[in-house]
Amino acid sequence: MTSYRITIRTLGVFAVFRGGDAVPACAWQSKKARDVLKILVMRRGRPTMRDVVIEALWPEQDPRRTSNRLSVALSTVRSVLDPERRFPADWFIRADRYTARLDLEHVDVDIERFFALAGAGLARHRNRFEAASLLARAEAAYTGDFLEEDLYEDWAEPLRAEAQAMRQAVADALVQTVGRHEAARSAHRRIRCRPTLRPYPVPARARPAIPTGAQDARDDDPGAGREECHEVRERDEESNSEEQRHPAQPAPARGA
Repeated sequence: MTSYRITIRTLGVFAVFRGGDAVPACAWQSKKARDVLKILVMRRGRPTMRDVVIEALWPEQDPRRTSNRLSVALSTVRSVLDPERRFPADWFIRADRYTARLDLEHVDVDIERFFALAGAGLARHRNRFEAASLLARAEAAYTGDFLEEDLYEDWAEPLRAEAQAMRQAVADALVQTVGRHEAARSAHRRIRCRPTLRPYPVPARARPAIPTGAQDARDDDPGAGREECHEVRERDEESNSEEQRHPAQPAPARGA
């Protein structure tokens, strides 16, 4: 059972892995069960009041019905994480009459790994080599914004903003730690070029219309901007190679 590990990917496209195998979409009986797990991930292992989850997923509905729906959703999540019932019922998700939480000791979550690497790297500013290694690993761990598919859900925004701010701190610290070394500047370009999802100016719970026009399509496409950044990197590399082949000649002394 030690090889059976649950891994949850939240940076970019949401996915759950059981022992390294991705959970297929057909394993989820409802989108609400997935959303319950996402909310528990967003809470980062802290107990979450059942009423808070209910209000986020079934706002302004009869609590007598929604309470039972939450219990069913939690049961579904447990079945998805442990379909063969290898572990106790509360191994991955602990719940009682009032709260529920994800047990991070038994689940690997990519955003937790990113925060741990980033925090460790930022804290080791006195050891430049160790800090640079940790910061580079944190930069590589940031594979996208938190829950990109839930851009318009209010409950996902606080952690998404926190991760984005930490991502920027990592990028800035990499340059400050390693100076103007090309590897550090390349890493800084990669992290800045990674697109940040921008919501449309509509109410949070509204769904966007089909985008029209080149700019709208660009804003709606998570991959937009990658080609442009790739071209920037290519131009930089060509420029560096040209400078190495034809180094600049020193200017003649005045009066010569």
